[in-house]
Amino acid sequence: MFRTILVPLDGSEVAASILEQVVALARSHGARLLLLTVGLPLPTWPTHASDIQCTLTFQAEAYLERVRTYMEAQGLEVNTMVCLGEPASTILDVAARQQVDLIVINSRGGGDSPLPFLGSVAAKVASAAAVPVLVLHAPADERETK
Repeated sequence: MFRTILVPLDGSEVAASILEQVVALARSHGARLLLLTVGLPLPTWPTHASDIQCTLTFQAEAYLERVRTYMEAQGLEVNTMVCLGEPASTILDVAARQQVDLIVINSRGGGDSPLPFLGSVAAKVASAAAVPVLVLHAPADERETK
């Protein structure tokens, strides 16, 4: 039984294409969802970098709030989190700190993955996670157009 499911989202339509499956899974287990967006930190040397970082963080928070509103309308308990860092290691760190029971991640496939059917972030998370990882793929038509 899964009580808390971590769902990393990057803001893309491809990543969001798994949300219906996530809703069904969470409902079937009565699980709480933790939606996570991980942004890469910007270098500190441009004088306006912190303003840009704040804007990007705000955009990520607004995106997650829209997804949260949708999922709560489906009757689910949802929390959101925006973090800065390297995506795979940050996802794994959040999973450990939040004591999640499952990670559900989208994969576009390809990239520099050692597993050719997984994207590089999904492959890193799947190979190092201390909890089960469910890798979902966007429908083929969504992957081809993005």
